[in-house]
Amino acid sequence: MYSVSVSITPPFPISLASVVAPWRRGISDPLAQAGTRPDRTGATTYWATTRSGQTDILLRFHQEKGTARSLREKYLAPIHIRLWAPRTPQSPEDIENLLAQLPRWVGTEDNWREFQKSPQWNALPETLIRAHQEHPGVRLGATGEIFKNTVASITEQRVTGIEAMGGLRAILRQTASAAPQTGLPDQPRGMLFFPSPQTLASLPSWIWHRAGYDRARADTIVSFAQRAESIERLAQKATADQLSVALSSIRGIGPWTIAEVLQRTHGHPDAISVGDFHLAHHVGWVFEGQRATDEQMVRLLAPFSGNRNRVVALIKVAGIQEPRRAPRYSPQDHRSH
Repeated sequence: MYSVSVSITPPFPISLASVVAPWRRGISDPLAQAGTRPDRTGATTYWATTRSGQTDILLRFHQEKGTARSLREKYLAPIHIRLWAPRTPQSPEDIENLLAQLPRWVGTEDNWREFQKSPQWNALPETLIRAHQEHPGVRLGATGEIFKNTVASITEQRVTGIEAMGGLRAILRQTASAAPQTGLPDQPRGMLFFPSPQTLASLPSWIWHRAGYDRARADTIVSFAQRAESIERLAQKATADQLSVALSSIRGIGPWTIAEVLQRTHGHPDAISVGDFHLAHHVGWVFEGQRATDEQMVRLLAPFSGNRNRVVALIKVAGIQEPRRAPRYSPQDHRSH
């Protein structure tokens, strides 16, 4: 097994925790997890699995905790990454390709300088200005993992997080291979590699049904998996807008799903999830102190065009949410339908 280590020095403050937060879908996500214990410096470690070319790779991230006197200095600390991959003829090239992308993974291309110098910044509510002062390292990472993130986002359409992650884990248990054991004490148990497009495209409908997927979501994933390789090739040279057009050509993939994908694969600074069950209410609460519809959310965020996802990132890192008044949405069981 290959083991390779690399360190990235942030060009500006980067909080590793804020970057990896969108990677994790639920506390039991077998594809991305926090380490089970702090590293020797006391810093939290983060683990993820990915595929580069034909090679499954396990990743471990941590940012030195250090003794910085200010938050800015704290988030300028190096980010250390170690990866493990099997020894195959294609592994060295696949590893090199991934190493070239890792700076984007941890947010080194998400420079907020122009946003902070613009009139948009001065128009932010004071609560968000203060949130950035308290969290100066908030960044949007870009993993480029189109297949995994598109399948996961389709899974999350029109259902609760519990339903979505339960269904996806049921599929992974039947199709995914296990990540190798590294011997490090902080490695989470049960991490898995995401299956290939060919594997998901060939699953019979009854497996999706038993995992709790309704037919619309299952059919959309299968249709996407059948075209995933061509879309991945397009993404290597296409803009985010061109990729959006390609994804939208697949029945069942709409603006919400595309935004969820681009937020993670491209660190898109303007992609917002219109149609999200909670987001509009949170945005409305921050800007007007009351719930908002999707249309109202779009209007409230319009002055920040080009940076709307960064505004949402500030809302999330500040933990600003509409106070809960109603019962939680109950999951639906499609297996008896």
